Amino acid sequence: MMNWIEEMFLNVDNLLAMGEFNEGKKLLEAILADEPDYGKAHNHLGWIYYAKLDDYNKGLFHLDLAVKFAPEYPAGYLNSAYVLNHLNLAERLRRLIDDALTIDGISKSILYTELGKSYEINGDFKMAMGNYKNAIRHCLNNDEIAHLEKDMERAKKKHHLFNKPYLFF
Repeated sequence: MMNWIEEMFLNVDNLLAMGEFNEGKKLLEAILADEPDYGKAHNHLGWIYYAKLDDYNKGLFHLDLAVKFAPEYPAGYLNSAYVLNHLNLAERLRRLIDDALTIDGISKSILYTELGKSYEINGDFKMAMGNYKNAIRHCLNNDEIAHLEKDMERAKKKHHLFNKPYLFF
């Protein structure tokens, strides 16, 4: 039998699926008022803050708590990776992904994609290509593979553009 927190959490999922973010946020805050270490609620609240309210710092605060209190819950790592990449916190992203790659059931393809983006954003195009390749290795969706191949090609073009000695007259 589910306890009341699990029931409320399922209600939050339903509210978010229906686009009722304000109501979902209120329920998440109520859950966390009673159970401040309920990691899944921190994940969802962090997602609302970064994806719907554009408050990346509050989002990251809650996502850090999600990873701390629910270390086996993949969504906390994935959402944290998105925010860390958006904020270009590359070293922190790499540490998170190192930890996340050990979690059962996590999408390694998404993690390697985010790592590839981070390296690309920061000008290390060879590392970007290698991570996009690893993402493809773990990907089971043909559309995503096609997109990752385009990411690799873009990183390759940048590598050639920015790593060739050009003569300027």
